[in-house]
Amino acid sequence: MNRLIVESYNNSTINTILDDIGRKYQIDTSKEQLSEDKDVQEVKFKYRTYSECVRILYKSIGHMKVA
Repeated sequence: MNRLIVESYNNSTINTILDDIGRKYQIDTSKEQLSEDKDVQEVKFKYRTYSECVRILYKSIGHMKVA
């Protein structure tokens, strides 16, 4: 079952946000971690799946991860 994520972050980084989501929602976020962490000014997740959150984060920094 996919749990929906409801969180907001200000002045953080992609990897910090992923770590926090992983800890709170018991999700392995290691595959989505960036080797070169990027800053995010503000992002809000209102009842989003984890994959939607990752997409939103990557889009916010102009990064498209190749599968």
